[in-house]
Amino acid sequence: MPAPRKELNVKLQFLAILLLWGALILSPAAISSRTFPESSQQPAPAAKAGPSASASSKDAIPFPQVPRITAEEVESLAKDKGNVVLVDTDDSESYAAEHIKGAVNVAYDPTADARAQDDMLSALPGDKLLVFYCNCPHEEDSAPMVLEMQQLGYDHDKVKALKGGLTRWEQLGYPLAGTDVGAAQEKGN
Repeated sequence: MPAPRKELNVKLQFLAILLLWGALILSPAAISSRTFPESSQQPAPAAKAGPSASASSKDAIPFPQVPRITAEEVESLAKDKGNVVLVDTDDSESYAAEHIKGAVNVAYDPTADARAQDDMLSALPGDKLLVFYCNCPHEEDSAPMVLEMQQLGYDHDKVKALKGGLTRWEQLGYPLAGTDVGAAQEKGN
């Protein structure tokens, strides 16, 4: 009996060595440290990027296919025609603290039930210009909602994202509402 047991131990040790050797060879560190012929190496992204490339990637606007409208255009349209609906995509607490005066709140939540979100969005009028905005530098939250509205069948020309969002609106001194807005501004608008 001792001979077969010794043989089994030797086989198990050999198998363990093979597994460790295979893991070492196939590990990411081992793969990245290997040298390859020049023709098969890909240049690193940093090697290709010059000063202008790094600046442009930093300034890249997400969802470039989403139509945008300036705060100046929205303010003018809202005064003249009244057929603009502003939709704040921030959460309800942020909306309560500060939002564009007259805006409705439909919070952007990519983790929410899509059907419930679509039901809320479908309740928005289709005969008015719908302008979605967020408190984001490049419409990161409002732009996906514009795309969702387009998928729901809304006219592409009647659904836009506010360029610069709430920050731009505030910079221009346009009317705001909410608990964090100064009392003087509330009375003045």
